Formats: sequence, C-alpha cells, structure tokens
Amino acid sequence: MKMTPLKTAVLGGLFAATSAQAINVDALFEGQWYRTDIDGGQGWSLDYMKVGPEKGSFFVSGYVYDDNGTPFWVVGQDVDVQAGESTLNFDLLSVTGGSFDGASSRNVESFGTMTMEVNNCRNISVNISGIDSTFTAQTTSNFDLTPFDEITGYARDISACPYQTTFTSCPSFATAAHQPKTCVIQGTLTGDKTLTNDTNWVLNGGVFVGEDGGTTGNLTIEPGTRVLGVSGNDFLAVQRGSKLFAEGTAKAPIVFTGPYNASAPEAGAGNWGGLVISGKAPLNICDDSVPFGQCEAVGEGGSGMYGGDDPTDSSGVIKYVRIQFGGYRINDEDELNGLAVQGAGSGTVLDYIQIHANEDDGIEFYGGTANAKHLVLTSIKDDSLDWTHGWQGNLQYVLVKQDPSASAVKERGIEADNFEGNNEATPRSMPMIANATFIGGPSDDKTTTGMVLRRGTGANFTNVIVTGFEKCLDIDSGATFDAAGTPQALTGTLTMENSTISCDVNFEEEDGDAFTVQAFFEAQPGNQVADPALMGIFPTSNSPAGMMMDGEKWGAFFDKVNHIGAFKNQATAWTNGWTEFLD
Repeated sequence: MKMTPLKTAVLGGLFAATSAQAINVDALFEGQWYRTDIDGGQGWSLDYMKVGPEKGSFFVSGYVYDDNGTPFWVVGQDVDVQAGESTLNFDLLSVTGGSFDGASSRNVESFGTMTMEVNNCRNISVNISGIDSTFTAQTTSNFDLTPFDEITGYARDISACPYQTTFTSCPSFATAAHQPKTCVIQGTLTGDKTLTNDTNWVLNGGVFVGEDGGTTGNLTIEPGTRVLGVSGNDFLAVQRGSKLFAEGTAKAPIVFTGPYNASAPEAGAGNWGGLVISGKAPLNICDDSVPFGQCEAVGEGGSGMYGGDDPTDSSGVIKYVRIQFGGYRINDEDELNGLAVQGAGSGTVLDYIQIHANEDDGIEFYGGTANAKHLVLTSIKDDSLDWTHGWQGNLQYVLVKQDPSASAVKERGIEADNFEGNNEATPRSMPMIANATFIGGPSDDKTTTGMVLRRGTGANFTNVIVTGFEKCLDIDSGATFDAAGTPQALTGTLTMENSTISCDVNFEEEDGDAFTVQAFFEAQPGNQVADPALMGIFPTSNSPAGMMMDGEKWGAFFDKVNHIGAFKNQATAWTNGWTEFLD
C-alpha cells in the first residue's frame, strides 16, 4: 500500500500541536497513579476539566520525597489537551511549607518539566528534566506510572477505560504515516479487520469494506477510536453483504472526523467525505420490467451498489458514534451525506449517533427498512433528516438543531420523498417516527422549514416538537395528499398526533392543494400550536405534555413513553457523555 505524495504531505501537517497521537486522554485517566520503579509510595494524581469540544485541561500533582525522606508536593500547571493527543507536557513547581490556617507561608519554586506519554489505561511513561539539584533522590528522571486501583481497586475503574493496549506498529492492511501512532488505510478491506483504539486511522480516498458480489468484509472499530478523512474524497463505504461493527460507549464514542480537532478554527463542513452503509433491502425506484427484489442503485460519490430482496438484511452495528465535519459536495447532483443508509435492512443496528456540521444532508435513508434510535443532528448545512426510494423504517428519540446560517437555499429539518421519478412507487416510503425535537432558526436570505413531506411519501409521527423555523409544516405534491386521504377520513398513510409546533408560519399553504395543512394537523388527536417552552434542547415544567403511545400501533421497536419531544427531562438526557456541540 502506498500513499499519494499529496496525502503524505497533508498527513505531515496533521496534529501539529503534539508529537504523538491516538488515545483520547480525558476524564477516563483521572485518578491516583503510583511510581513503579522505586519503593516509598510516591503517588501522582491526574485531573481533567473539559473546556470545549474535544478539548480539556489537565492538572498533575505528585507526592514525592526529598533526600531526608520529607514529603513535599510537585504540581503541574494546567495544560490543554485535545482529542487524539496522548502526550502531555507540564511545567512543574515544588510546593513546601504553608498550612491551611494561613499561619505560615508556603514556598513555591520551579522544579522542572514533565512529559507524560499515555500508553494505555494501565501505563504512563514519564520523563522529568531540569530537576532541582537539591533533590538528588529525584535524579532518576524516567519512570512509569501505574494506577493505584490496578492493585487496590481504589479511585478508578480500569475496566471502564477502553485503551488497554500500547501502539507498536500498523497492521499489514495499513501503512504507517509520518505522524506517530497513525495508520493509513485505502482500497478494499476484506475478511475480518479491526481498527484499534491505540491508533489514529486515516482514510486515503474511498475505503470499501468488502466487494459487492465478491469477497465480503467485517470491519470492527474499537471504542474511543478516531477515523479521519483528510480531503473531501476520503470516505468509508460498507458494501452489500459486508458489515461494520462500530460500537463505542457513552464515555468513549467512536469518532469519524476531518483532519482538524473540533476546537480548531479550520474544522468545518466538507473537511472530508462521510460514512456509507449499503444493504440488500428493497427499493422502489425500478419500473415493472424489473422483478421485485432485483431493484438496485448506485450510491452517490461512487460509494457502491445497494438494494435487493432481504428486508431483514444486516449491515452491522453503529452505536455511540459521532460523525462530524463531512459531506463533501462532488457536484450539485452528487454529494456525500454524513451517514448514507443505502438499502440497509432491519437487522442493522443504528443507535446513539450524532452527525455534526455536514455539508450536505445529515442522515439520508435510501429505501430499505433500517431503524434508528437516539439520533443527534446538529449544524447540518442542508437537510438534517432525509429519506427517499421507499424507506420503511422506525425512528425514536431524534434531536435536530438546524444551522440557520447554512448555505442551502431551502434548508429543512426533514425532507421526505417517496420517489421523485414515480410518486406512487411501491413499497411507499412510510417510516414511523416518535419523540423527535426539531429546532430551527430564521434566516435573512433563505427559507427554513421544519418538515417538508412531498412526492408521495407516507409517515406516522407522534410526540414531536417543531419550533424556531420560519415555517413548521409543509405538505407538497398531489400524490402525498392523495395517499393521506382527507382530514375527515385519513387513510393512516400520513399521520401526525400528539405533536406541538411553533414557527413564524406554522402551516405552508399553497394553491391547488387538496386540503389545507392546518386542517390535516388539527384533525388529529393531541396536536397543538403552542410554545414548547424549551430550555435549550430540553423540556421544562411548562412544556406541553405528550400522550402515551398506542402499543398496538407502535410496535416492539418503540419504547412506550408519554413525553413529547426527544427528552423526558434534562436529568435523564441520553446525550450525556458522548455528544459535542450542544451548548
């Protein structure tokens, strides 16, 4: 495997703030550590304070001894650390004397500098230079630290920290980059492969998991792993018959991102491509000459074929994953979404996924039957949630916080289609969506709309909030109205109940529509036009109450809850720990 000269040059400029990478050194490493090379119980304490997206400050303090056996403190001034950095550099100060009652003064002097190389959850290599000559017992400046709870079970649960191995080298399917602890992958991955969390993984061009119609692949990504695209042409695409097992945790999500840390000014939409999963579930885009189950399509960006005859097909598991700063626009008709779910079946698990600052749509379902829970779509530059080609899946717990400064002329929380080429195509797009919160913002130069339901789509909504957009609800296309029925006699194909909307214009009414959107909304139980009284993204005691979901209509996939919107309350927020950019 060989990197292009351009990619090699770009990689050389990655992560310039540090000399070593890979492990996200954050609150998982807080606690008490001890020095392993000498007796005497010398201990060190690490503390982390979050200061921004993927950024925090670390503090270190050491309890050490002088030549006379007198203990004293060494403290390290706070140092900023960003996700993926595993080297910490501290200026150390020695602290002696003083008392808590202020009766005597303390003495603070420069002690030296400390470099900590975090190898894994159980080991940190330390080098101290410039040691004060009065403390000759400290002349051994290279040592390792081990957490106290390795032996005593005190202070920190090591099993909760996923970084259990130390990086040694890149595997045979990858190439070492100039940057330490960084491996580059390209081409097609077949068989069983694992992206470990002791390494930063860089995509070089389109990286495919498996071969459509050929050798399959199973790609496992460990919790806490970072996968980076350096340019808009870099993306990861899972082919039909292959699987992605990307299972992070709430404390250690898997992150797909561009070449810049989230707090860097260069980080932004379109820094890299996106994530694509393709499956064998049915589509509706073919005419009668193509037998059912043999309908297929080519994904945008050259991401591979999708579609088939297996509604229960599985493309793997994506859980506790953040996808940020992607969505490269190849041209006006060919764009990469943050997450493209192409013909994926109901055996696919999509849960706890955030997509942030994508240049095109946040998540788009192209046919299939895939379901998802706990979706967070923030600062998307086009439509946050999009579907087409006959998607028949379920969604529960969805937060959309749209970016009113996006470049799209018509920005939407939802853009929903059956099929543009045949609005009556079957199987008809008809997802079921419960407990969603759509938050928009006005714009001076374009239209923002909470929901646009068009081109014959069906859908069932319950316990939904739409607020802050210029327009809340728009139903377009004769086929959509025909499929819905009438406000007095709805067919069940398109419904909305137990929902609250509040926008500058609540209903988009257009000449020629079969009935008014307002009549559709008001004819169904529990709907109201009212201020949802949110505090940020969360409901308050003044927020409208929802209604208990009908267990017969809303099947086994759905949790039967009675609150409106994505959250019951702030105290039980399912976004805690693994999301960013919600402040």
